[in-house]
Amino acid sequence: MRLFRSIGAATLLFVAGTFHPVLAAEDRAIPLEGVLNTRDLGGLTTEDGRTVRAEQLIRSGEIDQISANSMQRLDDMGVSAIVDLRTTSEATAHPAQWPEGQGPARHHFPVMENESQMIDDMRASIKAGTATEAETDGLFLGAFGYIATDYTDEYRDLFDVLLDQPEGEAVLYHCSGGKDRTGVATALVLTALGVSKDEIQSDFMMSNTLKDADNKAQQIAAEVNAAEGTNMTPEAVWPSLGVREAYLDEFYKSVEATYGSVDDYLREGLGLTDADFETLRNRYLN
Repeated sequence: MRLFRSIGAATLLFVAGTFHPVLAAEDRAIPLEGVLNTRDLGGLTTEDGRTVRAEQLIRSGEIDQISANSMQRLDDMGVSAIVDLRTTSEATAHPAQWPEGQGPARHHFPVMENESQMIDDMRASIKAGTATEAETDGLFLGAFGYIATDYTDEYRDLFDVLLDQPEGEAVLYHCSGGKDRTGVATALVLTALGVSKDEIQSDFMMSNTLKDADNKAQQIAAEVNAAEGTNMTPEAVWPSLGVREAYLDEFYKSVEATYGSVDDYLREGLGLTDADFETLRNRYLN
């Protein structure tokens, strides 16, 4: 039996003796001190009318600057596992701040490990003021064409964490900006749960707002140009901060070209079974 109870701006869904919050889209952003681009997948709806449980699947940017208050907030939310999709060099340079042996269980599945130097070079070109829009945009667009197909082991590892997560305990997964590797992870997770492409795309594009991509690109370009005497445009910086619909479209094209569909990728590429799909949907959906 399902009953709904309104409490202020939130709604609670009563299922099998437990109340689960159902979040409206505008409520999904989670402000964490020192962490950008954080949001809850709770409240997204599946094509068969079910709803992703609130405060169970959290996506974000890197968490190396998280404050003590926000660590406590994650603990209060029940986050007991954190999955880091950054490269080894990124994770080593900006480690998590929890003392060893404390906080959520931390898992490191490096996506784009083979492109680590390319990522470093792109960041260096922005800092030097030599980046161009064509180069930066091309790097990100191109990456979406191979992230999923080249890193099946790492994304399967993420799903193993999700499958093993105890009932009621949340998972937070992140990369550096929380928009690209994390964006692909989210598209895969939401597809496995039965969420539509339109809702997945809408969530994907939220990064532009949460990262304030337009203003930040102008600010960074101005600061670098003043320091380096260069003429780098904000458009050259923007792809490192924001996402375009074309990026996720490129992900879909690459997966469909190799596997036929994202669903087939999940089954053939990642090896998820019918039982895995059922487990995921029973675990993370109302």
